[in-house]
Amino acid sequence: MNQLNWYMAKRYFFAKRSNRFVSWVGGISILGIALGVIALIVTMSVLNGFEGEVTRRITNFIPHLVISTDAEIENINSLVPEAISIYHSTERKALLEVNDEKMVLNIRAIDQDRWEYLEYDHGNSNDKPGRLKSTDMRLPGIVVGASIADKFFLTIGDTIVVKSPLDAQSGLFRIPQRHFVITGTFRSDIFDYDRSLAIIGYAEGRRLFKSVGEAVIHVQLDDFDNARSIQTRLNEALPGVEIKTWYDQHKTLFDAMRMEKWGSYLGLNMIILIAVFNIVSTLMMMVLEKTGDIGILRIMGARGANIRRIFNLQGFIVAFLGVVLGMVIGALLVLSQLHWGWITLPDDIYLIPVLPVEIFWNEVFIVGFVAFAIVLLSIRYPSGKAAKLMPLDAINYKR
Repeated sequence: MNQLNWYMAKRYFFAKRSNRFVSWVGGISILGIALGVIALIVTMSVLNGFEGEVTRRITNFIPHLVISTDAEIENINSLVPEAISIYHSTERKALLEVNDEKMVLNIRAIDQDRWEYLEYDHGNSNDKPGRLKSTDMRLPGIVVGASIADKFFLTIGDTIVVKSPLDAQSGLFRIPQRHFVITGTFRSDIFDYDRSLAIIGYAEGRRLFKSVGEAVIHVQLDDFDNARSIQTRLNEALPGVEIKTWYDQHKTLFDAMRMEKWGSYLGLNMIILIAVFNIVSTLMMMVLEKTGDIGILRIMGARGANIRRIFNLQGFIVAFLGVVLGMVIGALLVLSQLHWGWITLPDDIYLIPVLPVEIFWNEVFIVGFVAFAIVLLSIRYPSGKAAKLMPLDAINYKR
């Protein structure tokens, strides 16, 4: 009987119908499902691409782990053998003064000898990495963001003043300040770092920030994806110590991107739902067109369950063709953009030259599975109506 069900389903679906409109609606249903799957795969790949680009930029610049302790570096190093760089750091709001112009920015004091970022150009910039060591002018060095350098027309060798109003002592009118010479710039291309952050040596920061609290330890890992597991390990070894991963430091941003991604997924599923209505309409019209045939099959011994399976199989064929076609075309579009970069982005708006895409095959199969399930659920009503037709009523339907 299963072979008969398949035979009748294929015959009804692929055979030339008397009503061409039904055939057109069936083809449009397949196309609608395919377009919905394509839109979902492409959209999620683009969102994955932007999320991956932001993640790479963040993890190239910020520490992968921040440990709120001033413990010895050697102690942390023994707990995190995967680390490629461990250094003390402290950060504070300060006032940058260049000639008569002033601006508030974050001053981050770090141990230059252990900070790997300035030893390698992690960003997309051609700027030469700077150094924080003393210069011929016997002034400490400072590395500023590229946007700060552009704003004040600063170049390597220029002298600036950094003041710390938060460290001014009560009753005194003198604000702690320090002269620095610019020894380099950095371009991280993320958030406001390039226009609101400057880096100085750790010892200079401890001298400038009189009332600064306890320092923290920054840890750079060989693989930032291991940050969460290492955080768990450190929490067991250092109870009571606050430890944040790179994700925790920007949790709001990553949660927003994830919500945007799955919100887009739910919204684009409306395309598939529209195609589902077409499928239901197609099967209902097919039931009406084949009512006489259904009556003959029932008289010949076919049960209602067999009729239901025949029309379920027709819906299965529509779903299979639409989903597979959409998955193949969607994946090919993403892979072609990934390989050749057909779609470019304007340089004056975006910091990346081409539209970033990143395809995760598990998400592709999730899209296909959900679309397939939606269609299979939708065909239960028309197939159920066909199964309930009485044999004599079905035969006499067109008389």
